[in-house]
Amino acid sequence: MRRFAVAIALILLTAACSPAREAGTGSPTSSVVTTSTTLATTTTSVGGVVSQGDLEIILLPDSDGSYPEDMLVTACEITVPFAALNDIEPLVDADQGGIQEAIEPFLANEEGAFWPQEDWLLLFRDELRAIIVNVSEPDVFASMQVEMVDGDWRWSGSSLGEAGCPLKFAKPDDLNEVVWRFDESKPDPDQDSASLHLILNERNCTGGIEIGDRLVGPQLVMTEDHVSVAFAAEPPPGEFFECPGNPELAYELELPDRLGDRLIRQDSKLGVALEDFLP
Repeated sequence: MRRFAVAIALILLTAACSPAREAGTGSPTSSVVTTSTTLATTTTSVGGVVSQGDLEIILLPDSDGSYPEDMLVTACEITVPFAALNDIEPLVDADQGGIQEAIEPFLANEEGAFWPQEDWLLLFRDELRAIIVNVSEPDVFASMQVEMVDGDWRWSGSSLGEAGCPLKFAKPDDLNEVVWRFDESKPDPDQDSASLHLILNERNCTGGIEIGDRLVGPQLVMTEDHVSVAFAAEPPPGEFFECPGNPELAYELELPDRLGDRLIRQDSKLGVALEDFLP
């Protein structure tokens, strides 16, 4: 399988003199549930890299900094093959017919009038769908999706949010997203830390059901430079759920080695933003 490289300096961030920690993104909830902590069962060590867990979200690049061409990444609710980030073009140059016409009715309506009208970029296209994005407005990230229907491109959705979309490894489609932040009630991790005190939050609507035994992971990847941690959850039984806010879960994650100078990378983030790849 053909593989391609990105600059290692972008993907593997070198740690500073003391461990770094990122701000959390968990949504507010009414309660925190504490769980006993048992690290998952699978442990491998190759070339100084330690990986523990039964969850396979985080990948490490090859020695030349390359990833599989078909590896999926996600940012701002957009999921594309990582290879697409190396081939982003202005829509006016890349459109082979139909995509611009498909978004014009939306841009012309009452809501679309407040959206960027020009400078759209073609992020991804295959035979069935195309994703275009726009960062021409300060601090705003806009995206649209079009789909092929009966031989014609048709607008199928749009999203408008804050710029600065962290790029993450895509989780499996059959699992719910679980994000984490540091437990503010515990001391900050330092070089001698042998564990991390985390607060987990399930992002999907579950009707307020606790994660409990549905928790999948953690996956923990430790290199000489950084520690990456990811969780996920099995969806609860059922199809439709209200979104009152999910109970948070306090989790103590034991490390296979002292933290040292390693950077702590949250969830399944690659350490760069989607905007870093836009022309």
